[in-house]
Amino acid sequence: MSDIVFVFPGQGSQTVGMGKEISEQFQEFKETLQEASDSLGFNMERLCFEDPEAKLNLTEFTQPAILAISIATLRVLQKRAGVNPTLVAGHSLGEYSALVSLGALDFSDALRAVHFRGQAMQRAVPVGVGAMAAYLGNSGELIPAICKEVSTNDCKVEVVNFNSPGQLVLSGHKNAVAKVCEEVSARKLGRAKELPVSAPFHSSLMQPAANEMAVFLSKIPLRAFSGKIVANVDAKLHTAQSYSHETLVKQIANAVLWTQSLAILQDAAPQSIWVEVGPGKVLQGLTKKTYETVNCLGTQDLTSLKSTIETLSK
Repeated sequence: MSDIVFVFPGQGSQTVGMGKEISEQFQEFKETLQEASDSLGFNMERLCFEDPEAKLNLTEFTQPAILAISIATLRVLQKRAGVNPTLVAGHSLGEYSALVSLGALDFSDALRAVHFRGQAMQRAVPVGVGAMAAYLGNSGELIPAICKEVSTNDCKVEVVNFNSPGQLVLSGHKNAVAKVCEEVSARKLGRAKELPVSAPFHSSLMQPAANEMAVFLSKIPLRAFSGKIVANVDAKLHTAQSYSHETLVKQIANAVLWTQSLAILQDAAPQSIWVEVGPGKVLQGLTKKTYETVNCLGTQDLTSLKSTIETLSK
């Protein structure tokens, strides 16, 4: 068996019904969602499978839901394919899932942390003040400079997700984000379109949320772990000795260096199989756009999960 790289998705991968078929098939998946319900005091299965109160897209519920589905999926892989993570990364919120996978964070602690994280992020900037936009095109190297050109002291926009060579995400004050979108169109640099989100995530406007998380996370232990994790904020390979609470705190108001993180993972394990553990196919897509030859498997539904178990069990 080749080395295995586990990557964990972030916000935006959620869909109503996620995990339902898997839960019906695997008892350990169902038990993990019950554990999440007990930790947070609301019905995780109901939220993920049915979402009757339309809460799944509210960030304070999205974040624990994706983490719960990701860890439930991981536990199926561990039990059915006999694999354990040693080299991991997670996209934004997914970094919490990655830490749980290594044993660095207790599952219950991580659930409570991301639930609070979602609330803090929403509190940080009043609705309507901030915005985000996706850039798609071949001139990504020019976009950070345009953001600087457009920004003023009280109206800022920044590149906050380096997702793949042709895909960036911008975040900041609504007017500044709109101005960059206009500039991209006027200069014929590709496409930039505002995203339907409720806050300017990962921008410097999120610093109040980072301050709240610093206090919250100071009460949660980070345990020693033997594997390695690539952190979003610096795209560096961390061990238990170098990873700290501060790494997670900084993540909230700083860019997600995902393209750079993929490069580190590829260097660390060039012949590896990659597995996106959790809902959706976002990270599989970004991986293929960045490294066409990487074999990236999915677990987004029962069919893909069973196929991945079969591959990893060989």
